[in-house]
Amino acid sequence: MWVLGRWAERFPTFDVVLGVHDDGPWCKAAAVADGLSKVADGALILADADVWPLRPEALTVAVGALSEYGWAIPHGDVQRLTETASEAFMADQPLPPRPWLQTPYPGWAGGGIVVTTTDTYRQAPLDRRFSGWGQEDASWALALHTLVGKPWRGDTPLVHLFHPPQKRYSRQVGSLANKALHSRYHGAHRKPDVMRALIAEAA
Repeated sequence: MWVLGRWAERFPTFDVVLGVHDDGPWCKAAAVADGLSKVADGALILADADVWPLRPEALTVAVGALSEYGWAIPHGDVQRLTETASEAFMADQPLPPRPWLQTPYPGWAGGGIVVTTTDTYRQAPLDRRFSGWGQEDASWALALHTLVGKPWRGDTPLVHLFHPPQKRYSRQVGSLANKALHSRYHGAHRKPDVMRALIAEAA
């Protein structure tokens, strides 16, 4: 996998691991739990397998921000590349004209790359009840905002490499069940006791 190799090449002192979830429908929380079982406690960079920051040094800055913030988002805009542009990017070649599937947009909090600590993650983890694609990242961000506080945010562009989209209910909604669970996270936003109880349901 290109992204995994680039992480190991660019950050040789990091413990770079791949979180895997092959049992049933995709579950990001389960994949992250698998990855956590392979690393020591401390700073934690959770990155989707289809993204790469244009300025990797921003990750080091984000880790440094953990001395003041509980979590950090190193990237600003997301650049979703076409299949041809993705191939060129991974080959370190110039991108073709019109390389984006859509106009770059501010990345979602909780998605792409999140920098935090293992202790903070255990306090506000991803919810295993989100099955397939959709709403897990936005819900996690609500939990982090509520239980940890405001994040530090950087501005490096984040490249999103092309892959066929996962099955989903609509462009914005992964499934009706995911949407319903996300609504509960939205209702628990800024209510720490309610948010902790909601998270505990998934334990």
